[in-house]
Amino acid sequence: MTQHLTLLPLLVWLGYLALACWLWASRRQPFQAPPATRLKLEHSLLGLLLLLHAPLAFTPLIGLAPHFGAREALGMLTWIAVLIYWTAAFLIKLEGLQVILLPVATVSLGASLLMPAGHPTPWLSAPLMQAHFAIAMLAYGFFAVAAGLAVLMRLADRQLHQPGRGLLSQLPPLLALERLLFSTLALGFVLLTATLVTGTVFSEALFHKAVTFNHKTLFSLAAWLVFAALLWGRQTRGWRGRIAVNWTLTGFTLLLLAYIGSRFVLDALLQH
Repeated sequence: MTQHLTLLPLLVWLGYLALACWLWASRRQPFQAPPATRLKLEHSLLGLLLLLHAPLAFTPLIGLAPHFGAREALGMLTWIAVLIYWTAAFLIKLEGLQVILLPVATVSLGASLLMPAGHPTPWLSAPLMQAHFAIAMLAYGFFAVAAGLAVLMRLADRQLHQPGRGLLSQLPPLLALERLLFSTLALGFVLLTATLVTGTVFSEALFHKAVTFNHKTLFSLAAWLVFAALLWGRQTRGWRGRIAVNWTLTGFTLLLLAYIGSRFVLDALLQH
């Protein structure tokens, strides 16, 4: 049983890598839309990978000794971001996005497997903190998707000014990407707001002390302000294009620094 659990991360990573390579190879021909049967097969294979990936994401959080750090956070963030895409693809047309999503997921999951296991987190056994944790990870997932959409918007903008061939020619229209970006940002912002509120309330209820303004709190608040300003600018000033892309990537970077970046320093570099 232990051997199977040891091999599973490598098998899942190889699955992402194989699917990403197949997608890139099958999309090399410009202006040639893949048949519906191939799209359904790709979607089914991605769903199978998500099922295999799920134990990797949740096993560290259950049992008598839950643990969580940069390794587990990056692996779960990858799983949630791919799940959001996979689910949304049932509702709206997202053809072209998986060409970028799968390579990024492959790299991020591979990076997580190279990191040491995280630190013990006994507070995750409390239902209140489990709810806070779930909301926080969903917020991270939506903002990860938003960051991916921002990168795609930059590529689509380049495609408009410098028409090319192959993968770039198959990206969704820029306006469609922009609408999807702000819808994703709005959902992520609501979840991030709930994360900050529940973190404050539950900290006082469980630990009998107010939230301390450490690096994680400050980076999270800074990210919240960036996304709030961007959504405000969209509604009142009509911000779009490169402004939206730059602000989205800045906010997501701050979120990564808030937890994954700091835990990487403590777990991998300082081994604390």
